[in-house]
Order: sequence, then structure tokens, then C-alpha cells
Amino acid sequence: MLKFLSVKNFALMDELSLDFDNGLTIITGETGAGKSMIVEAIGALCGEKIDDIAIRSGKDFAEIAGVFQPSDELITILRNSGIELGDELIIKRKIQRGKKQVSYINDQIVSINLLKDITRNLIDLVGQHENQSLFNPANHLELLDRFAGIEKLKSEYRKNFLEYINLKKRYEELQNNLKEKSERIEFIKYEIDEITRAELKIGEEEELNMQKNLLSTKEKRLALVNQIIFLLYESETGVYGNLSRVDRLFGELIQLDPTLNNLAADVESATERIGEIYRQMIDYREGINFSEEKMEEILTRLDLINRLKKKYKRDVGGIINYLQQIKDELAQSTVSEDQLKQIREQITQSETKVQRQAEELSSKRKSGAQKMTKEILQVLKRLGMEKAKFEVRFEKKELAEDGFDSAEFYISTNPGEELKPLRKIGSGGEISRIILGLKTILSEIDRIPILIFDEVDTGIGGRIAEAVGELLLEVSKKHQIICITHLPQISVFGQSHILVKKEIKDRSTFIRVLKLDQESRKMEIARMLAGKEITEKVVQHAEEMLKKVKVNE
Repeated sequence: MLKFLSVKNFALMDELSLDFDNGLTIITGETGAGKSMIVEAIGALCGEKIDDIAIRSGKDFAEIAGVFQPSDELITILRNSGIELGDELIIKRKIQRGKKQVSYINDQIVSINLLKDITRNLIDLVGQHENQSLFNPANHLELLDRFAGIEKLKSEYRKNFLEYINLKKRYEELQNNLKEKSERIEFIKYEIDEITRAELKIGEEEELNMQKNLLSTKEKRLALVNQIIFLLYESETGVYGNLSRVDRLFGELIQLDPTLNNLAADVESATERIGEIYRQMIDYREGINFSEEKMEEILTRLDLINRLKKKYKRDVGGIINYLQQIKDELAQSTVSEDQLKQIREQITQSETKVQRQAEELSSKRKSGAQKMTKEILQVLKRLGMEKAKFEVRFEKKELAEDGFDSAEFYISTNPGEELKPLRKIGSGGEISRIILGLKTILSEIDRIPILIFDEVDTGIGGRIAEAVGELLLEVSKKHQIICITHLPQISVFGQSHILVKKEIKDRSTFIRVLKLDQESRKMEIARMLAGKEITEKVVQHAEEMLKKVKVNE
């Protein structure tokens, strides 16, 4: 709902503030008084182009602001667009001569495209304006679905369709994973085979290095052993020979002094121990040898271990742990063809279900379109378009979230004319009455809360004008309507009445607006009936017209 409009330095409006009521607001005034400028100001809030020429003469800027009560649906759209909301929605446009225009929503600068997107869900400007939701074919299917009462079925279909799409995505992902995992599995198998054949053991590398060192030091070890053996036994002054002589001498000495018996025993033990060392060294020397084959075997084995360590960037223990990891991965990585088969079956079942629901949607839409056509033609007949033709045309497309239908409204207003898309109607008056007719039958389900009619009375009068007024009042039960008119037959249906006057002050022209009470409203209706010469009879006629509408309410 539009609650308040503020205009500064726009066209002939110096400073204008205007409160709006819910229901049907009528705006009247003499020809050229500037009634349409109010609609142009609201159009500017909807993102319509403003040129510097719109700035009032002698001023550097123009500013238009509107205060709205947003619907729950619009609040969701605003929040999804990152716009903070309080209790009200405030839209503002500001233009300065020679500078970039700025648009605001709740004091937050927004792009003109975002402004248009937001206001498309807020206001329908009916007439020669872009901001008309019914001219957008993308809205026609949604309106038809609401009119046909199939939103629940559509919701169920959409849920099943998304499940169908997700199943197809999952199948494709699984196929891709199968290909990727097949390559990975082959790689893992190769690594498992390579590491398993190596038969690595903890501590093996250290043992091999020790054996390598022993083989490579054979000559030095043999020389050292021979020298040890020589010094222990073979030398004339060898350790064993000298200890044996000492042992004999101790044998004689203890005969003379038995207190040295312990020392004699130690010498005897040392002599025996040296003899044992000598014998072990003889055995060790016998075991010292060098085998080219053994050395080659050790070097080959160490080369394999070092190559695996470098390749896998781990020590032997790490490679053994890694082997277990990839064995576990192999056990878990086998994608079963049964899984793919199961999902293929689910896709087939889901597609059948979705296709059946899409056909049911299409059938109900076509039934709804027939009913819509009948009701619209009845309303258009009331609006003086007895020869009008209306049709909802369908085209089949690929399955999508709303089924396989696209729909667009076609209309012909004159005999012999072919049906054309609703968006290609040229006459402003025809547009307004056709939109009013559509809004009449769609008022229960159309979610655009504010309708502004600028040319609804063009080329009509009498009974048709009265029918227009009746329909405006009927639609205003579900929407806020602002209607500019010069016809009293329409004006009397207004629940709120605004008069626009043009005044000249200090050689400057200004627009002034007045909200009329019951008495002044009666006089404005009388003026619209008679022009300048308002007689008592004309006033009585105006009063009767107002009373008649009140009685009919």
C-alpha cells in the first residue's frame, strides 16, 4: 500500500505532500491541471526514466519519495536483496542537473535495475507505462495457475521434479565417480602390488647396511684380527704365553705363601679367558670372506628400499602403513554397477511420475484457460468491448519446474483483427480497460497490491464509464487503486477523492492537491458534469449519483 507521496521541484510541483488511503482513490481536476504528473512521480519511484527537463524551472534538483506498507512476500524479496526493513518501505529518487540520478530504498543506494525488480512486485502502472505485470508473458502462467486453483498440485509437481533432477545429477556424478575411481583403483592396485612384492620389514634396512659395511671392510678386519691373534698367541712375547708363564710362577709362589691363592686363581682365569678369546678370533678369521654375489644382492635390495622411500616419501614403516591405507581404500572404493542400475530405475519411475503430473497440470491449465476466457470476455463486454476476443495460447517446452507449458495471453479488441499478444496492444484506453478486466477476475489471486490507472476512461462515457467505476470499486476490495479520471460516472465510486488544481503565483505555475470532504466532493462531481456553470439542478444530480453508489455498496 502507498501511504505517502512527497515531491520536490518535479515538473510543476514545488513541494507536494499527499497521504493516500486504502481502497479506491480518485484523482480529478481540470484538463491540464497536472493530474498525470502525480502518476509520473509514482512512475519515477518505479524506475521510469527521468530527464533533467523534469526538474522544475529555476531549481537544481528534483526529489520524489514514497512511503509504502510492504506485503510479506515483498519483505522476503527485499531481505533476499540485502535491504534492511523497518515497519515501512521508503523509496526515493533524486536527480540533479547534469549529474547521475540516485535511487534509494530505505536510505540504501540501489541500482535502477534492482529498483525496477522490487517495484514490479509492488505497483502496476496501467496505461502508457512499462511497469505493468500483465504485459510480461512470464507472469501469465503463474496467474493462470492461481486462477485454475492448481497451486497445490503445482507444488507437489515441483517437489517431485526437483527430486527427479537431483536423481539425474546423482546418476551423472556416480558415473563420473565410477570413471575417476576406476582409474584410481587401477593405480592403487599397482601400488599395492609393488609394495607387497617388495616384502618390506621393519629393521631390514639397518641389517642390510650393517652387512654391506662388513663386506666392504673385509681386508681391514682380516688385518686387525691377524694382528690380534699374533699379539695374543703367536708372538714370542704374546699375551697368552706370558700369562701362562705368570700362572706357573704363581703356582710356585703359593707353595711358599698360601695367602696369594686368590691372585693365583685370577691369573689362571685370565689365562683361560685369553685362550678362549684366541680361539674365537681364530674362528672369526675363518669366517671372514667376501662374496660378490652377496654384496650385489644386498646393494640391489637397498636400492629397491631407497627407491620406494623416495617414491612414497616415507620411511619403511611409513610405506608399510601406507600399504594398509590403500588396501582399506580399495575395499571401500568399488562402485557397484548395482547402484547405477538402482538409480536408473528410480529415475525412470520419477520421470514417469513427473510426466504424469505435468500432463495433469497442463490439462487443468487448459480447463482453467477456458474458464478464464469466458469470464474475461464477460467483463470486457461490460466495458464496451462486445466484439473482443481473448485466448490463452500454450506452447510445449522441455520439462521444467512449472511443467512443460508456457502460456501467453492473446487478445483482439475489434472485429476482423487477428489475436495479438496482450503486450502489443497500442491504445492506452484499451490497455487500461483490458487490464482492469483482467484484474477484476484475477483480483483474488493477483499479488501486486497497488494499481494505478491513468487512461482508463479514454473514449468512453455513460453506461461503460459506470461499469468501469463499478469494476474499479470491486477490484479495490483486494488492492489499493489510484485512478485518474475526468468522468463523473467513475469518480462517484471513489472512497477517497483528490483534486488537482493549477495555480499561478508571482508569474510561476504551481500544482496544488486537495483531499476532498463529502461536500467539496459533491461540488467537484457537479463541475465535472456541467463545467463552469454549476446549477442547483446539477448539484442535485451529483448528490444523487453519490447516493446511488453508496446505496449499491
